[in-house]
Amino acid sequence: MQDLKARLIESIMHSIIIMIISLFITYLIIINLSNIFWMSMISIIGAIFLIIYIKKPYDKECLIINSWLCMIFAIFIGILIGKIVPLSNLIGVGIGIPVFDIISFMKIGSKTTNAKVMSNKNLMSKLIVYGKSFKNNNPIPTKGLGDFLFYTILLSGIYKVSNDSNFVFYGACLIFLGCAINWIIVCFIYNKKWYKGFPATFIPLMSLLPLFLKLVN
Repeated sequence: MQDLKARLIESIMHSIIIMIISLFITYLIIINLSNIFWMSMISIIGAIFLIIYIKKPYDKECLIINSWLCMIFAIFIGILIGKIVPLSNLIGVGIGIPVFDIISFMKIGSKTTNAKVMSNKNLMSKLIVYGKSFKNNNPIPTKGLGDFLFYTILLSGIYKVSNDSNFVFYGACLIFLGCAINWIIVCFIYNKKWYKGFPATFIPLMSLLPLFLKLVN
Protein backbone atom coordinates (compact mmCIF):
# COMPACT_ATOMS: atom_id res chain seq x y z
CA MET A 1 0.00 0.00 0.00
CA GLN A 2 2.85 2.40 0.81
CA ASP A 3 4.44 1.61 -2.55
CA LEU A 4 1.14 2.40 -4.30
CA LYS A 5 0.86 5.68 -2.41
CA ALA A 6 4.45 6.61 -3.30
CA ARG A 7 3.78 5.93 -7.00
CA LEU A 8 0.61 8.03 -6.83
CA ILE A 9 2.41 10.97 -5.22
CA GLU A 10 5.20 10.87 -7.79
CA SER A 11 2.68 10.60 -10.63
CA ILE A 12 0.79 13.66 -9.35
CA MET A 13 4.04 15.62 -8.98
CA HIS A 14 4.96 14.88 -12.59
CA SER A 15 1.39 15.62 -13.68
CA ILE A 16 1.60 19.07 -12.09
CA ILE A 17 4.92 19.84 -13.79
CA ILE A 18 3.79 18.59 -17.19
CA MET A 19 0.42 20.36 -16.97
CA ILE A 20 2.11 23.68 -16.24
CA ILE A 21 4.53 23.19 -19.13
CA SER A 22 1.82 22.07 -21.56
CA LEU A 23 -0.49 24.96 -20.67
CA PHE A 24 2.37 27.42 -21.06
CA ILE A 25 3.26 25.98 -24.49
CA THR A 26 -0.41 26.06 -25.49
CA TYR A 27 -0.74 29.69 -24.42
CA LEU A 28 2.35 30.76 -26.36
CA ILE A 29 1.30 28.98 -29.56
CA ILE A 30 -2.28 30.25 -29.42
CA ILE A 31 -1.34 33.91 -29.07
CA ASN A 32 1.72 33.88 -31.36
CA LEU A 33 0.91 31.52 -34.23
CA SER A 34 -2.14 32.44 -36.25
CA ASN A 35 -1.16 31.08 -39.67
CA ILE A 36 -3.60 28.28 -40.50
CA PHE A 37 -1.30 26.85 -43.19
CA TRP A 38 1.59 26.22 -40.80
CA MET A 39 -0.76 24.98 -38.10
CA SER A 40 -2.24 22.52 -40.61
CA MET A 41 1.17 21.29 -41.80
CA ILE A 42 2.45 20.69 -38.27
CA SER A 43 -0.81 18.99 -37.32
CA ILE A 44 -0.61 16.66 -40.35
CA ILE A 45 2.99 15.78 -39.50
CA GLY A 46 1.89 15.16 -35.92
CA ALA A 47 -0.96 12.89 -36.97
CA ILE A 48 1.41 10.87 -39.20
CA PHE A 49 3.96 10.63 -36.39
CA LEU A 50 1.30 9.41 -33.95
CA ILE A 51 0.05 6.73 -36.36
CA ILE A 52 3.59 5.47 -37.01
CA TYR A 53 4.39 5.56 -33.30
CA ILE A 54 1.31 3.54 -32.37
CA LYS A 55 2.17 0.88 -34.94
CA LYS A 56 5.80 0.58 -33.86
CA PRO A 57 6.82 -2.07 -31.28
CA TYR A 58 6.79 -0.99 -27.64
CA ASP A 59 10.11 0.61 -26.63
CA LYS A 60 10.41 1.63 -23.01
CA GLU A 61 13.68 3.50 -23.63
CA CYS A 62 11.98 5.97 -25.99
CA LEU A 63 8.66 6.13 -24.16
CA ILE A 64 9.21 9.47 -22.43
CA ILE A 65 10.58 11.45 -25.37
CA ASN A 66 7.99 10.02 -27.78
CA SER A 67 5.16 10.85 -25.38
CA TRP A 68 6.34 14.48 -25.15
CA LEU A 69 6.54 14.74 -28.93
CA CYS A 70 3.01 13.34 -29.16
CA MET A 71 1.83 15.86 -26.54
CA ILE A 72 3.28 18.80 -28.49
CA PHE A 73 1.70 17.56 -31.71
CA ALA A 74 -1.60 17.07 -29.85
CA ILE A 75 -1.39 20.71 -28.75
CA PHE A 76 -0.99 21.88 -32.35
CA ILE A 77 -3.85 19.65 -33.50
CA GLY A 78 -6.08 20.91 -30.67
CA ILE A 79 -5.35 24.56 -31.47
CA LEU A 80 -6.11 23.96 -35.14
CA ILE A 81 -9.42 22.27 -34.28
CA GLY A 82 -10.36 25.18 -32.03
CA LYS A 83 -9.56 27.64 -34.83
CA ILE A 84 -11.42 26.01 -37.72
CA VAL A 85 -14.38 24.25 -36.08
CA PRO A 86 -17.54 26.41 -35.72
CA LEU A 87 -18.40 27.54 -32.19
CA SER A 88 -21.60 25.49 -32.04
CA ASN A 89 -19.63 22.34 -32.85
CA LEU A 90 -16.97 23.23 -30.30
CA ILE A 91 -19.64 23.46 -27.61
CA GLY A 92 -20.89 20.03 -28.65
CA VAL A 93 -17.37 18.62 -28.44
CA GLY A 94 -16.81 20.33 -25.09
CA ILE A 95 -19.89 18.66 -23.63
CA GLY A 96 -19.74 15.34 -25.47
CA ILE A 97 -16.16 14.33 -24.70
CA PRO A 98 -16.47 14.58 -20.87
CA VAL A 99 -19.75 12.66 -20.96
CA PHE A 100 -18.17 9.96 -23.12
CA ASP A 101 -15.11 10.01 -20.82
CA ILE A 102 -17.23 9.41 -17.71
CA ILE A 103 -19.25 6.61 -19.34
CA SER A 104 -16.08 4.81 -20.44
CA PHE A 105 -15.01 4.49 -16.78
CA MET A 106 -18.36 2.94 -15.82
CA LYS A 107 -19.55 -0.62 -16.26
CA ILE A 108 -22.12 0.39 -18.87
CA GLY A 109 -19.33 1.90 -20.95
CA SER A 110 -17.08 -1.15 -20.97
CA LYS A 111 -17.66 -1.63 -24.70
CA THR A 112 -16.94 1.94 -25.73
CA THR A 113 -13.87 2.67 -27.84
CA ASN A 114 -12.23 4.57 -25.00
CA ALA A 115 -12.73 1.68 -22.57
CA LYS A 116 -11.35 -0.81 -25.09
CA VAL A 117 -8.28 1.36 -25.63
CA MET A 118 -7.72 1.62 -21.86
CA SER A 119 -7.90 -2.16 -21.56
CA ASN A 120 -5.24 -2.60 -24.25
CA LYS A 121 -2.07 -2.02 -22.21
CA ASN A 122 0.34 -1.90 -25.16
CA LEU A 123 -1.77 0.66 -27.00
CA MET A 124 -2.68 2.65 -23.91
CA SER A 125 0.97 2.94 -22.87
CA LYS A 126 1.63 4.90 -26.06
CA LEU A 127 -1.26 7.30 -25.49
CA ILE A 128 0.00 8.59 -22.14
CA VAL A 129 2.46 11.40 -21.46
CA TYR A 130 5.27 10.40 -19.10
CA GLY A 131 7.62 12.10 -16.71
CA LYS A 132 10.98 10.70 -15.62
CA SER A 133 11.11 9.27 -12.11
CA PHE A 134 13.19 11.26 -9.63
CA LYS A 135 14.35 7.97 -8.10
CA ASN A 136 15.33 5.65 -10.95
CA ASN A 137 14.61 7.48 -14.25
CA ASN A 138 11.73 5.13 -15.06
CA PRO A 139 8.73 6.52 -17.00
CA ILE A 140 6.02 7.90 -14.72
CA PRO A 141 2.53 8.03 -16.27
CA THR A 142 0.60 11.30 -15.97
CA LYS A 143 -2.28 12.11 -18.35
CA GLY A 144 -3.54 10.76 -21.64
CA LEU A 145 -2.91 12.54 -24.94
CA GLY A 146 -6.67 12.92 -25.37
CA ASP A 147 -6.84 14.99 -22.19
CA PHE A 148 -4.20 17.44 -23.44
CA LEU A 149 -5.96 17.59 -26.80
CA PHE A 150 -9.26 18.39 -25.09
CA TYR A 151 -7.80 21.16 -22.91
CA THR A 152 -6.13 22.70 -25.93
CA ILE A 153 -9.32 22.70 -28.00
CA LEU A 154 -11.10 24.55 -25.19
CA LEU A 155 -8.38 27.19 -24.87
CA SER A 156 -8.20 27.66 -28.63
CA GLY A 157 -11.98 28.10 -28.70
CA ILE A 158 -11.76 30.72 -25.97
CA TYR A 159 -9.23 32.69 -27.98
CA LYS A 160 -11.37 32.47 -31.11
CA VAL A 161 -14.35 33.87 -29.22
CA SER A 162 -12.51 36.54 -27.24
CA ASN A 163 -9.37 37.30 -29.29
CA ASP A 164 -7.86 38.23 -25.93
CA SER A 165 -4.73 36.57 -24.53
CA ASN A 166 -5.83 37.41 -20.99
CA PHE A 167 -8.86 35.13 -21.32
CA VAL A 168 -6.62 32.33 -22.58
CA PHE A 169 -4.47 32.79 -19.48
CA TYR A 170 -7.53 32.76 -17.20
CA GLY A 171 -8.79 29.65 -19.01
CA ALA A 172 -5.46 27.88 -18.52
CA CYS A 173 -5.56 28.69 -14.80
CA LEU A 174 -9.12 27.35 -14.51
CA ILE A 175 -8.21 24.14 -16.34
CA PHE A 176 -5.27 23.66 -13.97
CA LEU A 177 -7.64 24.24 -11.03
CA GLY A 178 -9.95 21.54 -12.38
CA CYS A 179 -7.02 19.15 -12.73
CA ALA A 180 -5.95 19.94 -9.17
CA ILE A 181 -9.42 19.00 -7.93
CA ASN A 182 -9.11 15.74 -9.87
CA TRP A 183 -5.78 14.96 -8.20
CA ILE A 184 -7.25 15.62 -4.75
CA ILE A 185 -10.18 13.30 -5.45
CA VAL A 186 -7.85 10.56 -6.69
CA CYS A 187 -5.84 10.82 -3.45
CA PHE A 188 -9.00 9.78 -1.55
CA ILE A 189 -10.11 6.94 -3.84
CA TYR A 190 -6.94 5.41 -5.34
CA ASN A 191 -6.91 2.54 -2.84
CA LYS A 192 -10.55 1.53 -3.34
CA LYS A 193 -11.14 -1.90 -4.86
CA TRP A 194 -13.32 -0.47 -7.61
CA TYR A 195 -10.85 2.24 -8.61
CA LYS A 196 -9.54 1.92 -12.18
CA GLY A 197 -8.86 5.53 -13.02
CA PHE A 198 -10.65 8.86 -12.99
CA PRO A 199 -11.99 10.90 -15.94
CA ALA A 200 -9.74 13.90 -16.48
CA THR A 201 -11.99 16.09 -18.62
CA PHE A 202 -15.25 16.70 -16.75
CA ILE A 203 -14.09 18.77 -13.75
CA PRO A 204 -11.69 20.96 -15.80
CA LEU A 205 -14.61 21.65 -18.16
CA MET A 206 -16.84 22.60 -15.23
CA SER A 207 -14.09 24.91 -13.92
CA LEU A 208 -13.85 26.59 -17.32
CA LEU A 209 -17.58 26.75 -18.06
CA PRO A 210 -18.38 30.08 -16.29
CA LEU A 211 -15.67 31.85 -18.29
CA PHE A 212 -16.81 30.28 -21.56
CA LEU A 213 -20.46 31.18 -20.92
CA LYS A 214 -19.44 34.75 -20.13
CA LEU A 215 -17.70 35.02 -23.51
CA VAL A 216 -20.49 33.56 -25.64
CA ASN A 217 -23.29 35.58 -23.99
